[in-house]
Amino acid sequence: MASILQLLKRITGENIFLRLRSAGYRILHTIHPPFSRSELKAFLGDELGIKEGDTLFVHSSMDKLNIRFPADQLIPLLQELVGPEGTLAFPCWHFQERAEEYLSNPDNVFDVKRSPSVMGLLTEFARRNKQATRSLHPTSSVVAIGRHARELTEEHHLSEYPCGQLSPFYKIMHYGGKILGLGEKPETSLSFVHCAEDAADGSFPVKTRTDRVFTGHVIDQQGKKREVKTRAAHKNIQHRDIRGFFKKHISNKECRLTRKRGTWFYIAHAVPLYEKMKTLALQGKTIYTLPLQGERQAPERQA
Repeated sequence: MASILQLLKRITGENIFLRLRSAGYRILHTIHPPFSRSELKAFLGDELGIKEGDTLFVHSSMDKLNIRFPADQLIPLLQELVGPEGTLAFPCWHFQERAEEYLSNPDNVFDVKRSPSVMGLLTEFARRNKQATRSLHPTSSVVAIGRHARELTEEHHLSEYPCGQLSPFYKIMHYGGKILGLGEKPETSLSFVHCAEDAADGSFPVKTRTDRVFTGHVIDQQGKKREVKTRAAHKNIQHRDIRGFFKKHISNKECRLTRKRGTWFYIAHAVPLYEKMKTLALQGKTIYTLPLQGERQAPERQA
């Protein structure tokens, strides 16, 4: 299905493709009854197992989520599920070009208080929440709300690896975290898959980060300009097959994908998923389709 959609996008062009896709979602939503607020809350709690005290990293697509209540009620709904002892986190980066391109432009500045999220409507609602805290990472910022929000976000900018051990992506494991996909599939949204790579600090069997360490320009909560060092994604990461990898190696105990009322959902358990991916990487099994390091690879073309 993914290859068919990619072919359609090449044939029609991006703007027409996006309009066709949105129309398809609308048609799908007329076929299936939408979730009421209480129905979605019951589904997430009873079927996906979200409960009080959870640390929950949320990926979402409002276009694909079939609901009949206002979108601004989703965060309060999730807060009710995880309760006052729980924590919500959301991806909240603010640019749409490749990270390497963004970081190469010295005029680009990330303002942690003012730069809007490009990761969807729900993430922007989260960013504007009065209780939210946002990490200072210049390319992979995360916003969090709840008990562990500060601990998750406060050190993100101190690591050269965006999904490394100081990142919120990795730190959710300290709290037995879960990753929730609302209207999403793992292959299109699950940033957590990069934790096993970044925590390896360069020893991962496929090169996934640039050798170059970039300087990102950031304005912090106090309005102070700061420089943050980070690596960017290597172009190797475009050669991946997350769907095939999960189908072959990942069980429902690590990540469960399900469909309800025409909408895709997934729930991943961070610790077992990380341990499985780490173990598989040591065996040379990754989400990537490139040869492993140490095997002969074609030389890179020079620009």
